[in-house]
Amino acid sequence: MSFIVREGDPTTTGGFVLSGSSSEVIDQRRVARMGDPVWCPACTRIGFIAQGNPTYVDDLVAVATQGHAVECGCKPGSNRLSASQEHVQADMVLSPSPPNWPRPRGCIQSTWPAH
Repeated sequence: MSFIVREGDPTTTGGFVLSGSSSEVIDQRRVARMGDPVWCPACTRIGFIAQGNPTYVDDLVAVATQGHAVECGCKPGSNRLSASQEHVQADMVLSPSPPNWPRPRGCIQSTWPAH
C-alpha cells in the first residue's frame, strides 16, 4: 500500500505538484495523477508525473502515490513524489489471476493471433 499524492506535495528534488484532478479531492487538495505537471527547481523545468497506480484511477487516469517518478530535465529516476498525507492509501497489487482450473468441456480457447 502506498499513500496518495496530492496537489502541492513535494518531490525529492525540492519541487512540488502543480495541479491535480478536477474531481477527486483528499483533505481539500486535489489528487495528483499520471501526467499532471510538477515544478522541479533542480533543473528549473516543469515536468510531469510519469507513473500511476493501476488500481486507483480518476477519470481513467492512474492516481500517483508515494515514490512514483517525475519526468523532468533531471536524471531519470532521480525525482520522486512524496505524499504529505498518511491516511489514504492505494494498493499497488492488481487482483490475482483466476486459478488454473480445468476448462469445462466444449469451451473453446482462442489462439488468435496465431504465432
